[in-house]
Amino acid sequence: MINEIYSNYGLHAAELIRMGIYEGFWIRNKVYILVPLLGRKEEELTEIKKLGDYMIAQGDMMVTTFVPNVHGYYVSKIQGKDYILVKCNRHGTRQWEGEGRELAYFHYRGKHFSEKVEQLNRIGQWKTLWETRLEQLERFWQSKVINHPNDSFDMLFVSSFPYFLGLTENAIQYIVDTELDDQPKAFDGATVCYQKYACHTMNEYQRVKVPFQWVYDHPGRDIAEWVRSALFTNKESTEIIRFLNEYEQVMPLSSFAWRLMYARLLFPLHYFEEVEGYYSVEDEGKKALRERKLQKIVDSAADHQRFLGGFYDMIQLPIGKLNIRKVEWL
Repeated sequence: MINEIYSNYGLHAAELIRMGIYEGFWIRNKVYILVPLLGRKEEELTEIKKLGDYMIAQGDMMVTTFVPNVHGYYVSKIQGKDYILVKCNRHGTRQWEGEGRELAYFHYRGKHFSEKVEQLNRIGQWKTLWETRLEQLERFWQSKVINHPNDSFDMLFVSSFPYFLGLTENAIQYIVDTELDDQPKAFDGATVCYQKYACHTMNEYQRVKVPFQWVYDHPGRDIAEWVRSALFTNKESTEIIRFLNEYEQVMPLSSFAWRLMYARLLFPLHYFEEVEGYYSVEDEGKKALRERKLQKIVDSAADHQRFLGGFYDMIQLPIGKLNIRKVEWL
């Protein structure tokens, strides 16, 4: 792979190292990251590059840029697969201000992108995407019930799905009610977000940001996913409160945003990911890992429900003043 990197880019990589979900290498003060194309369309690549270039122009110097190969193209064939190489200079001068503030700065920069986004656009689509995902999984669940499951994962899935179906329906209804009862404010415009943000996402490999991980969506997406990951990595409630306070010091959330964020917390994304992941892989080791994770999700469902039921109280949000309703059964 190192030899093919040299033949494609003329770069001498001493060694490849794991950088989050990617592989990459350092040359002096630059980090290079190999991003597999995974069938992305040209239109999507164009949007990814435009968003990355825009965020750099807005002052975010930790965003990677596309590196052309020796033939002047961005896509290279390495070990029979299509890759794009991206790079970023090492910048260690600016003081880190905490994850909440850093995410808010990131969202603030992304809010002023003026070109139309189509391939990466997710704003206003949560309800439709969740309904589609739920319908697909429900049909699969029904087929498993009819065929009488006999292995441990099938039985776990069949027995647990009705509860998570109900939780998903509540998340969808919460979005419907939000759109009926409230109006988006200036904060609620689309911005650059991550496909799946998590605790310490911005700390990975020296806080380098790879636009291939981005979508264009409501900022509540990233905030909710940070809280979800904080919950499942056993962070204290004080850490969640601090993160939210840090964020709001830069960009105060609207009542509409709080509602959308809570709807996303209600949606059991973690459950869907483990079930869908299990049935989409062949490797027995990976299947076993998915089963252990799903069992943990099912075992902790009561604790998770208590967290959701007490979330607004925990962060001391004045829901009466903001006219935000609780989900009564939680």
